[in-house]
Amino acid sequence: MKKSKSKHNFGVRLALLMALGALIGIFASRIHVDQFLLGASESFEDFYFRHAFTIYLVLPLALTLLALLAYFRGKRQIKEDLALDKEFLQEGPIKRSNLYLQLASVFNCFFYILYMATFFNNPNEVFVERLFLALAYFIVLAVFLVYLHKRLVDFIHSYRPDLYSDILDFSYDRKRLESADEREQLEIYRAGYKAFKIIMPSLGICTLLLFMVSTAHFVGLTPFFLLLLLLTIGIISFHYFASFSNGKKGV
Repeated sequence: MKKSKSKHNFGVRLALLMALGALIGIFASRIHVDQFLLGASESFEDFYFRHAFTIYLVLPLALTLLALLAYFRGKRQIKEDLALDKEFLQEGPIKRSNLYLQLASVFNCFFYILYMATFFNNPNEVFVERLFLALAYFIVLAVFLVYLHKRLVDFIHSYRPDLYSDILDFSYDRKRLESADEREQLEIYRAGYKAFKIIMPSLGICTLLLFMVSTAHFVGLTPFFLLLLLLTIGIISFHYFASFSNGKKGV
């Protein structure tokens, strides 16, 4: 009975998805969504080319400042909780600081590489003048982010000495996870699974948007194959670790 009901529900969901796909296709063709996406893409590129250096300076720096503010706020909150001998510490600001730090590091690397790649193909006097400034900014910010991350981890270690804290160790992530208790490990595993469930459909949506833009202006094969590569890596790695966890072959 349950099997029959499950098959029926699956059929209903499949039919609804097919109907939704058809409606989206009809709607997109009526409003010329490909032209809209192409226009939006061209406007975005034009804006970026005019303000590339400013964007590179502002975005990572803004995230770094947010990380600093969250760090000092979290540090003050934790000290107050410890002084009051609270059982549960309010670590929200500290966790947000770690989030902003990681985003700042990613944005610093991504926009520096994008800035270099964009203008190496079309160098001009302004680009040459800013080349060494961009490199110096990248190095200084990268070093400061490592320093701030070290301060953050050391502070966490001050009230949780059981956690591994040497961020300069190449195997830091693994040892940090192993040093956590079972509850925290379970939370990390759940967060990783939920992130995977969000990222994979997001890549699919990006592929669909890329296809719509390409119907009006072909963007080349490279973006499609890069998205395919990311999707493939995500699927294979997930199933590999799910099937061979603890060294045991899955079903």
